[in-house]
Amino acid sequence: MDIKRQERAPIYEALEEFKKKRVVPFDVPGHKRGRGNPELVHLLGEKCVGLDVNSMKPLDNLCHPVSVIREAEELAADAFGAANAFLMVGGTTSAVQAMILSTCKAGDKIILPRNVHKSALNALVLCGAIPVYVNPQTNAKLGISLGMEIDQVARAIEENPDAKAVLVNNPTYYGICSDLKSIVALAHSKGIKVLTDEAHGTHLFWKGASDIRNGSRGRHVCGIDAQIGRKPDTELDSAHRKGCEC
Repeated sequence: MDIKRQERAPIYEALEEFKKKRVVPFDVPGHKRGRGNPELVHLLGEKCVGLDVNSMKPLDNLCHPVSVIREAEELAADAFGAANAFLMVGGTTSAVQAMILSTCKAGDKIILPRNVHKSALNALVLCGAIPVYVNPQTNAKLGISLGMEIDQVARAIEENPDAKAVLVNNPTYYGICSDLKSIVALAHSKGIKVLTDEAHGTHLFWKGASDIRNGSRGRHVCGIDAQIGRKPDTELDSAHRKGCEC
């Protein structure tokens, strides 16, 4: 990872530069950098609404990034050790759905835990993939569901050798991590892709959780959430593709 380059914030820098140009907005958002809604300025602050502008050429386009958004994605990929990173909005829901929709088609099987996020279930409805559920065990003392046990995953693969992918919540919504390293190794030995929903685990990479991080090497796609795991003031999320070590 290029530490010096990681000091850059391309999108924020572009927003600050754009603000200096004093462009008069005639498009969305309707608050017109706060001038049309002083109550919003009072609530969020002048700097926040002043940078809330529509997508335009100097600020790049999320659907086809070629400048500052693309550079930000390259920085994210470099930071997390992934081949590619795709910035997304709308929560990790969109990242999870993108992972499944790009991996499975109608009739394909996907192995996933029964306590998976509803975004994954919605993706199955959209693409017509068939779920093969792994029922996680429960910690009786705490009353919470645990992660996917390797023997459960092995049994599901043995019974469904034609499965296209394994989806893992890592960690779960209660902070329980699965043995991702073993799951990845097993799935890859059978030619099966591994997808991970890491909406609640973005911080693990930066907190020195080396066992969890190193165990994730070789996944095909993972989705992380900068809102849940890191910063409460943004909707920015990302999906990382193949070779992700985050």
